[in-house]
Amino acid sequence: MRRVIAAAFVFLFFAAGCTDNPSIPEEKQLVLQAYLYADQPVTEITVMQSRPVSSGDAANELVSEASVILQKGGSNYTLTPSSGAAGKYFYAGNDLRVSSGDQFSITVSANGMTATSATVVPERPAGLQTTLAAMTFTHDTLTGRAGEMRVRINSADSMEVSWTNPNGGAYYVVIESVDSARQLMRTDSLIGRERAFRFVTEPTTTGGYRVNPSSIQYTGQHKIVLYKVNQEYVNLYTSRQQDSRSLNEPLTNVKNGMGIFTAFASDSTFINVVLQ
Repeated sequence: MRRVIAAAFVFLFFAAGCTDNPSIPEEKQLVLQAYLYADQPVTEITVMQSRPVSSGDAANELVSEASVILQKGGSNYTLTPSSGAAGKYFYAGNDLRVSSGDQFSITVSANGMTATSATVVPERPAGLQTTLAAMTFTHDTLTGRAGEMRVRINSADSMEVSWTNPNGGAYYVVIESVDSARQLMRTDSLIGRERAFRFVTEPTTTGGYRVNPSSIQYTGQHKIVLYKVNQEYVNLYTSRQQDSRSLNEPLTNVKNGMGIFTAFASDSTFINVVLQ
């Protein structure tokens, strides 16, 4: 992984809701944005309906009256529409556990269409560690060509996030400011304030990531989350980065539909950011 992307695929497709149409057929299709997280309740299931390329509306339509059923080990789990969140579904019971190694399938029916998919929950990342428990930033005074003085916020600390990856699995890292008393260090940052709270790396098959100090915008405690992902996530991420002039459809692991059904497993740690 050689660069950080402040608005990575997780924001463009996942968090943003995949509402922009890719190059798709003229007929309508169900579009799934469905994620399972190991050891967490099922809440991240979104159902949409695509609009044809010829449509004047560039956004997919959220579907709030779909039948959404998860299957695991021969048992069915019917999801419930989320109140006040169109197109969102969750499992309201307490008898469903998402664990590493579990095989899940999903069946979604709406408006005369049925889409299906399957995924396996990956194993939890192992060996997550950082080379530093804290990063220290300082005010560096610089003199411009005209003799003017300005202050730059900088850090000499070089921090590596590493994990065990003997089989070349795929991972990404999220670093997020979680301190309620945080202070913005760079008021002239080119990164939007809403994005400065966190940044996400692109998927990597290596075993580590070096944190660029310029990516850290706030003081205080930061949470580092390492996600292990499946190949369908990597495939879809890669296809969304294709040349905008290409008319290729993005890859999908949804049968009779589009989008993605996948699972994640994670581990986390914390670092502190200090400004002197």
